[in-house]
Amino acid sequence: MQAFERTHDTPYPPREARVATRARWDAFARRLREHLRLSLGLTPSLPEPPLRALRTEAHRGDGYRIERFALETLPGFYLTGSLFVPDAPADARAPAMLQPHGHFEGGRLTEADVLRAVALAQAGVYVLSYDMVGYNDQFQLPHWGAEPLEWRRWGFSRAGLQTWNSLCAFEWLRQQREIDPQRIGCSGISGGGTQTFLLSAWEPRLSCAAPVKMVSSVMQGGCICENAPLLRLFAGNPEITGLTAPRPMLLISDAGDWTRDTPEVVAPYLKRVYGLFHAEGQFAHAHYSEGHQWGAEPRRAYYEWVARVWRLPRTPQDPDLRWECLVPALRVWDDALPKPSDAPTGDAVLRLYQRLAGEAVARWRRTRRFEAEARAALQSMLGLERIDDARDDPLPDAWQGVLPSRRYARLVVALGEASVRRWQRNGYAVVRLPELPRPAPKTDYAYLATYNLTPDTARARALLGVLLRLKPRATRLVVAAQGEWATLSGIACALAQVPLDAPSLAEPDLLDLPCYDRLGGMATLQRLTPAPE
Repeated sequence: MQAFERTHDTPYPPREARVATRARWDAFARRLREHLRLSLGLTPSLPEPPLRALRTEAHRGDGYRIERFALETLPGFYLTGSLFVPDAPADARAPAMLQPHGHFEGGRLTEADVLRAVALAQAGVYVLSYDMVGYNDQFQLPHWGAEPLEWRRWGFSRAGLQTWNSLCAFEWLRQQREIDPQRIGCSGISGGGTQTFLLSAWEPRLSCAAPVKMVSSVMQGGCICENAPLLRLFAGNPEITGLTAPRPMLLISDAGDWTRDTPEVVAPYLKRVYGLFHAEGQFAHAHYSEGHQWGAEPRRAYYEWVARVWRLPRTPQDPDLRWECLVPALRVWDDALPKPSDAPTGDAVLRLYQRLAGEAVARWRRTRRFEAEARAALQSMLGLERIDDARDDPLPDAWQGVLPSRRYARLVVALGEASVRRWQRNGYAVVRLPELPRPAPKTDYAYLATYNLTPDTARARALLGVLLRLKPRATRLVVAAQGEWATLSGIACALAQVPLDAPSLAEPDLLDLPCYDRLGGMATLQRLTPAPE
């Protein structure tokens, strides 16, 4: 069983083998997108969002106006922010920039965020600057706090909810007649950089991305909102960021924070990814020594990049204004736009999500893609880029020397107290695996499941490795299990396509299986697992 050692500060350099050829990268990229989709709570697809926008004008400035903005992304759940509208759009259908903020005091109500938004608006670009969950005017869940077992099992997380908000904001912008759907980008610093590359990785229609002072191989994200369960089990931020290729990207790093490794590690790797698409010119990198901030010099580089990528009639520049004076206009809720009194908060948001996810599973099971997507999701739950990788895992100590080396016509693998009399009567040889203890994590690290298998997914993966070893040695192979091992065996058998004999897949106690309920739990396993003859 694995040692629970990886954290967000564990060095995680990107794997060179994944950029060896275009075919190898494409296969990895498809798999990583599947994995991101599950870890962020997007498999199966949620119902279509309401996308009802609440807007009211808050301020008129030199060449732009600011609107208070709230977008309904789930029924009664709102993304909040400010929409910067240019007086003279760059074209008949103008470009637009999504602007998620970082973990700075004030969130989006900071000098660099305000100056960038005004600068782009004055140059003819729409800008949607929006709150993370629990920041400023987004009041329905706190930004910090534990994400308990129930959240993990339902694939419900702040990282997932924020990515959903970003996807909804992108879709809303695409639907606006005055905005060019082919020129919508995203850029943010720090935690906003995480949101930028997660959105870009999953949404191929996003035209460009500028993650700033975030992408690193030595630190992956220090907030709960950057650490969804499962997210980084087999890939780190540089590889996730590589999913933007071949679209234009500006990567900004700094010698004074964790992106200090970018010039030597991250940027060369991303250049190789872009090179696979013969699109080296679409990748730009700028490195500074000002610390973890978005100062005037990197802002100028950003403005020049935006003007070049979108062929703006003029290059944006920092406006001459006192940004603090705009803060009252940047707050969303006021008498003209009152806070919804019936909006769900706290646990009610989880219950809303569970209801919508349950509806999504019911629809999903009726589709042709269900079985393939569900197996890919179970593969992600076990942290496997490829299913066959489990065959190469070391066997747990308790199972060493137990597996037979000879071939069998018929073989049953028994776990727990499962009865095998039926199989013995039918001529099956029996391999009873000793009890595999459920290891306790060696730490109370908050993001354990982001970087490590949970004790329960580790046991399911160990059994999958056993089944993959035994399949070539048995003409007929079956697993007999009961209790908690019935559920764990269901996951392994669904992936190995081995019949399962289990009286019930109901769990005596809830197991720590991230996204298990999001996928439909026991009913989904029963659909995927071959029945014994």
